[in-house]
Amino acid sequence: MASEDVAMANTGEADDFEAKSQSFLAWLQQHSTTISSSIDLADLRQHGAGRGVLAKDDIAEDEELFSVTRASILTIAISKLPAEVKAQIDDPWLGLIAAMVYEHQQGGESGWQPYLAVLPADFDTLMFWSDAELQSLRGSAVDDKIGKFSADKAFKEQVIPMIRQYTTIFHADDMNDGDLLALCHRMGSTIMAYAFDLEKPSHSQPNNEEDGWEEDEEESESMPKGMIPLADMLNADADRNNAKLYYEEDKVVMKSIQPIKAGEEIFNDYGPLPSADVLRRYGYVTSNYAKHDVVEVSLQSIKDVAKEQMKLSDQVLAQRVRYLGEQDVLDDAYDISRSCNEDVEVFSSELCILLQILTLPEAEFERSVRKEKLPKPVLTPPSAELLSVVLRQRQTVYSTTINPNGDTREDTETTAEHKSTHRRTMAQQVIQGEQQVLAEALAMLKGMSGLTGEKRKAEPDTGAMSKKQKG
Repeated sequence: MASEDVAMANTGEADDFEAKSQSFLAWLQQHSTTISSSIDLADLRQHGAGRGVLAKDDIAEDEELFSVTRASILTIAISKLPAEVKAQIDDPWLGLIAAMVYEHQQGGESGWQPYLAVLPADFDTLMFWSDAELQSLRGSAVDDKIGKFSADKAFKEQVIPMIRQYTTIFHADDMNDGDLLALCHRMGSTIMAYAFDLEKPSHSQPNNEEDGWEEDEEESESMPKGMIPLADMLNADADRNNAKLYYEEDKVVMKSIQPIKAGEEIFNDYGPLPSADVLRRYGYVTSNYAKHDVVEVSLQSIKDVAKEQMKLSDQVLAQRVRYLGEQDVLDDAYDISRSCNEDVEVFSSELCILLQILTLPEAEFERSVRKEKLPKPVLTPPSAELLSVVLRQRQTVYSTTINPNGDTREDTETTAEHKSTHRRTMAQQVIQGEQQVLAEALAMLKGMSGLTGEKRKAEPDTGAMSKKQKG
């Protein structure tokens, strides 16, 4: 394509992008959204961020940035999806997906069209990665959290049959099941990346970590999810978070939580998410969430190593694991955290207790059971040594690929090749972050266990009795 044609195409895209933004802002005003004159919806594509909200003037702490009426929040209840169709789906997640599919299919007839038009049409979230691209994440536990199979199953068994039943209402006559499945995934990923848990007004708390971003599982499941226009235009940054969303009786309000200078971007926060989960849910990686990186170590891997290292029989191992289960300290996996994260322990209390129980001499274990008293949640030299072996084995499961870019040059890549290269680069960032977690943890354990990082050498035979150490 000639340079003049490229320039014209880019100008056309920019004009369309701006036209959609202006249409969206007009729609917000029509729906009683109040927006401070001190903020602006900006085009941040040159910074790789799509749209974002910038401060036009200096903003004081606790200043209202905008408010959105609850009637303007897209939920299954507020959607124009007919009641008889809403009654077909009990699951709130699938219900909101169905509502968004319906509104999308209405095109210009939907009251939400100007809002839906500014939401992304494609994603870099893990749900859309190829099997080859996902191989770049080999070793990270995030690979088991994608849930594509279960999502496909839910869409094929619940949502698509319902759409087929009401195909005229959904304007789906010309769509095959593959098209509908792709649309369900698109809307599901939109909800994953942009939706909010709609708290009750009495909570009056923002939707992030310091005030309960990570809700209790049962509480979170009871909260309806909703798409809050404009609130979801804020980008997120763990370090530069300067705004929070508050829930009031008839509206939600975004407020500044610190002074913001004119020209600065206004950021929300996802809460303490590791880079792998930021990539899974939002489709990008940033170093600002690296301090929350974790490595999951499975209970099974710990049991396997303990059995070999501690010479435990199947019966003894099962007895100790059963005891830990009775004491409510057993889990399927345990997180190892970054040493720079002051909000959590590198090694959780539950993990420390598990390791201690697995390394106790039989007499001490029996005494612990008899007294019904768990050991203190600290790492003893034997338990630290056991964990060191576990983590060294954990290191070996990661992909050995160091440079996913190879010799590919961006200026010769097709669009698809460029996207794949970008995804592999993000995967590398995730893997490097997790490997950093393991390196830091092993350095800490080295001091706790007295290991030097090398195999212990046998003591010279001096005729004296040498003490054997368990390895």
